[in-house]
Amino acid sequence: MSALIVDRSSSKLLVHTRASGMLARLAHDLEITASVFSGRATLEGEGFSAELVVPVAALQVVGTLHGERVDTSALSSSDRSDIERKIRDEVFPGTKEVRVHAKGTSRDRAEVTVEVWRGRSSLPVSLRVTEEAGRTRVSGRTALSMMRLGLREVKGPLGAFRIRDEVEVLFDVTLRPEA
Repeated sequence: MSALIVDRSSSKLLVHTRASGMLARLAHDLEITASVFSGRATLEGEGFSAELVVPVAALQVVGTLHGERVDTSALSSSDRSDIERKIRDEVFPGTKEVRVHAKGTSRDRAEVTVEVWRGRSSLPVSLRVTEEAGRTRVSGRTALSMMRLGLREVKGPLGAFRIRDEVEVLFDVTLRPEA
């Protein structure tokens, strides 16, 4: 059995949102990053358990998405700040952190539970795991329903557009031995 912790300097956690509705072209598809998060994992044979903790205050807008390409210059700093405030105050009101628990009996698949104070959602997630120089890198992507977490629907003025319920979560987490 070995205990590992997240190496923040070489890990990424991203969320992609997509707009829909009659005037969706006026809205922005966004890439949001967790600038800070922590976590640990325990490996036992081929099985594992892990936990990530993401402070809601650490969610930052990277830029707008055009397909899979990110434009970091499309939003002004005040637009970014306004969106980040809405994420904290309107999407996650009363929530300080998002907790992610994962368990698996093999290194290529996990049963993941995402928890916020309003709700929880469980889903299977495929993983890509590589090990190199004493570090374990775990990456993948999954769709997560905001509604199943009990989060409010995000809409534009007069409902002209809304953010799709399912957001895409992309992760590339490097784990290192606990010191």
